[in-house]
Amino acid sequence: MIRIENLLIGETMEGIRYIDAHCHLEDKKFNRDREEVINTCREKNIEIVTSGVGIGGCKRALEIKKRHPDIYLTLGFHPHSVRADEKVIKEVYNIVKNCEKYIVAVGEVGLDIKDENLPRQKEIFERFISISEELDKPLVVHGRGLERECYNIINNRVVSMFHCYSGDEKLAKELIENGHYISISTLICISPHHRDLVKNLDLENILVETDSPYLTPVKGKKNTPLNVIKVIEAIYSIKKEEGYSYKEVVKLIYNNTKRFFNI
Repeated sequence: MIRIENLLIGETMEGIRYIDAHCHLEDKKFNRDREEVINTCREKNIEIVTSGVGIGGCKRALEIKKRHPDIYLTLGFHPHSVRADEKVIKEVYNIVKNCEKYIVAVGEVGLDIKDENLPRQKEIFERFISISEELDKPLVVHGRGLERECYNIINNRVVSMFHCYSGDEKLAKELIENGHYISISTLICISPHHRDLVKNLDLENILVETDSPYLTPVKGKKNTPLNVIKVIEAIYSIKKEEGYSYKEVVKLIYNNTKRFFNI
């Protein structure tokens, strides 16, 4: 894989900025090194969008946002919590609705093929789409194995980003053609399917993420937003054959992200 230090002759790192479009800094796995990770990201010119889910996750993410105003925030409700009491869902709904000035998007929300009670998942998903519409904020979608179903429910009512996109190429192209976005995660470092997706898609409306502390690209090591550079490197190693320079890849994806979140 191409490394940053192997930039084409004449290219420099000056002006290069990265952005991790989706991670979970509020996750308890970051309790021991959260501040260190944040400070190192600043040194490496990596901006961060962290995504709080559920009552605890949303509240912890809001605390991070208060301490670090330069970190961007999304809030939502994960489909893994489909069995949650109605009171819990309502509380998260109200947290999201009342935090309009702090968030750049609603999510992550959506459907997951590995979770039970799909009708209930869809009902909850609809409710959070309605907040996205009401607040005029983009939507961050979790759609593992049910990407098409998620898109059918959204029905172009709001602009969405399918985080950690693992669906097929046909749907990816349809999403992009209709003004939506897909996010390529650290899975590209280990997954032929994700590399093929990038090979066959234009860079238009593509974002990058780590979903850290999950989806580590290095076995045995915790994932962090710092690894968003590995995602960029993997994309560049594919797209350089089309004539892209490293800096062009970085800039295109950075601008895509800023445009999606309106930041």
